[in-house]
Amino acid sequence: MKLKKTIPAPSLEKGQLWKTEKGLVEIMEVGKTLTHYRLFQSQKRAPTNLGRIQMVQDYLKNNGGKLVKNDRLTKVKA
Repeated sequence: MKLKKTIPAPSLEKGQLWKTEKGLVEIMEVGKTLTHYRLFQSQKRAPTNLGRIQMVQDYLKNNGGKLVKNDRLTKVKA
C-alpha cells in the first residue's frame, strides 16, 4: 500500500509575493475567511481581487507557487 504525500496548503500573510507559472500573486490583506490579492501577469498595475483563502491556496498549490522576496514591501517600510 502506497501512502500519498500531502503537500500542506501554503500559509498566507500580508505582503507575501508568490511566483507562479502564470505570473505573480501579491497578498494584500488576510482576514478570517477572505483575502485581498493582486494577480500580476505582465502589467505594472493590477486590480485588487477578493477571494476565499482556500481558493487562493489551491491556486498557488496547483500552479506551482513559490514564495519570493517582495522588494515593494521593503521600499514602503524604508
